[in-house]
Amino acid sequence: MNTARLRIYAAAFCMDATAYGAGLLLPIKALKSFDADPLELGLIGTAINATYTIVCILTGRLSDRVGSRSLYLPGAALVFAAALPIVYFSDSLADLYLAAPVLGIGLGFYWAPLEREMGEASGPRNLWKTAGTFNCVWAAGICMGCLLGPGLYDQLGFKAGVILLLALSGSALALLAPPLRIEPRDKTDELKLAGAAPNSAHLLLVAWVANFSAYFAFIGITNQLPYLGEKHLGIDVAMIGLLAFSINLARFGGFFTLRRLNGWNHSPAWLFAVQLAAGAALLTLSQVDNPVYYFVLLPLLGIFSSLSYSLSFYYGLTASARAGRNSGLHEAVLSLGLMLGPLACGAAARFLPDWPAVALAVAGGALLLALVAELIIMKIYRGRNEMGG
Repeated sequence: MNTARLRIYAAAFCMDATAYGAGLLLPIKALKSFDADPLELGLIGTAINATYTIVCILTGRLSDRVGSRSLYLPGAALVFAAALPIVYFSDSLADLYLAAPVLGIGLGFYWAPLEREMGEASGPRNLWKTAGTFNCVWAAGICMGCLLGPGLYDQLGFKAGVILLLALSGSALALLAPPLRIEPRDKTDELKLAGAAPNSAHLLLVAWVANFSAYFAFIGITNQLPYLGEKHLGIDVAMIGLLAFSINLARFGGFFTLRRLNGWNHSPAWLFAVQLAAGAALLTLSQVDNPVYYFVLLPLLGIFSSLSYSLSFYYGLTASARAGRNSGLHEAVLSLGLMLGPLACGAAARFLPDWPAVALAVAGGALLLALVAELIIMKIYRGRNEMGG
């Protein structure tokens, strides 16, 4: 494995641990210190991801023109030197609302260009394995952020959790600061990469729809976990972090399994089956209040998100001339889910206070509606093929 990819993997681990640790710490702080309601918790996640969505669309395309390094380094610096210091010194809900979009802008400059850089650092024949390793690494970072951020908050206080995030984001910046040595692909490599993938335009569209719903549900529920834990399940902050960890550990397991398999990228059948199971699980959880069921069923959402993300990520990178554009659109579609999930789930919980777990029903419904849309896309594609034949 070359040094450039190792540094990219390590930086991805550190920054996703930072991002998802912050995604839990901010609503926990808002709830515990400023008595925020569910909608106000949701607005924090929406503020982060609305800015992230807009910036990803711009930086993904821009990285094809100006390169990746000139974008992901300022992004990492913005997270480390601006967003997290605002969080550290916050003494009101308004401070958290200020930090949220700054964090989203920094992450938007960081992720799509870094994904493009990872594609450039990989050989065409091993792209699916490289993408699988990359996904495993950042998913492991999320597991750590979800587990240690709330854990430090519970044991040492909010500022200790933020210091951990500062150390992680600073490590990502330090890892990427020295220039990466990446050999440019030749035309033969481009042809091999293009020939390695089947006709994937419809699969990419299906994966984008699935990815939107996966992260709508994923972050919508994660953002409401502090509220669910306190008002519905009766669990403490450390246990909330452990519940988030269980979802992310399942996603890591999904990525790890996909890296060792070949052929999963040719058909969405497994995606549809797991999506149906995850949607049904969330609807079931919206009717129960036993934490054991949550630890058993919520990991299905993590497995589903690993499948949807992997399909979207892989097919976007197979067209290397548009890898930056596709990475930007991949992140933008995903972050639309990240933006709308907290808002929809938070609004539902606020307006239906007698049903604290309504956020799970909203998330489960989104997965099933998306599944219907995906099946329609597949039907249209097959119809066109039959007409063409």
